[in-house]
Amino acid sequence: MPSLVRSSSFLLTGTVVFSLAIVGPVGAYESVATAKQVTNTRNQNNMHPALDKKAQMMVFVSNSDHASGIAVPGAGAFDHDLSGNGFANGKPAPAPQCVNCTSVDDNAGNLYLWVQKKKGDQPANSIRQLTFSSGGGMGANQFPDISSKGSYVVWSSEDDHAGGNADGNSEIFLMKLDSGEIVQLTDTTGGSAGANTTATIDAKANGVAFASTRDFSGDVTCRRPDAVSGCSNPDNNREVMFFDLDNGTLTQITDTTGDGSEANRYPRISPDGKYIAFRSTRGFSGTLTGGFTCVGNGGSPCGNDGNGEIMVFDRDDLVLKQVTNTINQSGCNGKNSSDRPEISKRAKYLVFESKCEVQLNPTGCGDCNDNREVFFYAWKKEEFAQVTISDGGYNEVPRISDSGRYIVFETNRDYMGLNPTRSESIYLVRRGSTKLRRSVTGAMQVEDDATLKGSGVAQNPKTQLTTVHFSGSMPARARIALSGSGRYLAFESSKNVGNQEVWIVDRNR
Repeated sequence: MPSLVRSSSFLLTGTVVFSLAIVGPVGAYESVATAKQVTNTRNQNNMHPALDKKAQMMVFVSNSDHASGIAVPGAGAFDHDLSGNGFANGKPAPAPQCVNCTSVDDNAGNLYLWVQKKKGDQPANSIRQLTFSSGGGMGANQFPDISSKGSYVVWSSEDDHAGGNADGNSEIFLMKLDSGEIVQLTDTTGGSAGANTTATIDAKANGVAFASTRDFSGDVTCRRPDAVSGCSNPDNNREVMFFDLDNGTLTQITDTTGDGSEANRYPRISPDGKYIAFRSTRGFSGTLTGGFTCVGNGGSPCGNDGNGEIMVFDRDDLVLKQVTNTINQSGCNGKNSSDRPEISKRAKYLVFESKCEVQLNPTGCGDCNDNREVFFYAWKKEEFAQVTISDGGYNEVPRISDSGRYIVFETNRDYMGLNPTRSESIYLVRRGSTKLRRSVTGAMQVEDDATLKGSGVAQNPKTQLTTVHFSGSMPARARIALSGSGRYLAFESSKNVGNQEVWIVDRNR
């Protein structure tokens, strides 16, 4: 019997549609994923959400005044109520109250913590202000990450939170949420907003990975992975660093030259803290400074002709793995050829975006026009799977759950007929097989409906999708957060609600 594809949709305030289609080989099961608008503010920005494992907490950046729980007049009815606190669905709900917010709005970006359920003295569905920067715009505090249990937050800031950032460059800070104590992890000069950025913390808050353009040769506690060689970055290109929170030591993972701020970017640490994935345009070969080696798939040598490649460093075994090794040609070229890696527990699986589908998947890339697609990589098998197959547009900023079972990404393609207008959407894909007995693709590959027409290619009948579809446009490469369990996703959007707000979706509701 041919498979059936059905979808049901829920329209919220006339602007956002949330649909869930779970497709089986004989029939279809359909449900509805409900949207929750977390912030409700006027004329400002709420962005960069990050979730703990169960989405009980969300940290985000905002330059809005949350002091009085502003509700936007005439903005429509919003369903905020994840916590059973009595907000009536379909009625104008108040924005979450903030228990300690300042009433002064000077456009500085500050960190805020939203809790879904009561946490200590913080009420359910409420916001707590974590930083109190004045001035500096949205760059005052940026790109926070939260540990899996919601105990610590790490971020980059140009403010002087702990008395050690007089020059106002970007430094890495850590906050212990139960006490509010702030610790400055880096202490550098120069480099302005790009000095130390994109911090990421492991699940148990044992370590923090980040990217830096600073030269730590003067820091006697900074070492290379061999724990012997000192740190050095005289050309101030961007390198990958690791701060061990258990013993307070700093490690310089990469030691490269050239390409400035693009050299090594977007580090992401695995939940267990053992692996660090990043994108690099630099070549790694032979025995590297710090006592480790670089190997490619099948033990092949590492190399780079200037393309952006996906790398993974094993902190325990001191091995750098080059996941992609592409040739700079045709559409597969440039610093972001392959980009934005995300990593699951023990580096078992990776996801990333790439324009190099012809080289990574030559026999199954569909239209093969080197548009931006989402790829999946199985570490042990050293095999790639092309998650998205589309005829154009983009598929980008993928995230993966801790177990690797769920993948979320942004796209303007139409999968399973859930986005026929091809507006900006978020899709959540569930892998059908966790053991990957036959193929790493399993039941997770999705194909653009326009690509399927007349191609003779059949959509995998076991593919399971959740989509978040908008009538307007999303910010370029919007920040998407996926909870460690894969049940919740959060994102930033300004969909006809007046300004940039933070939203959360429970795929089970």
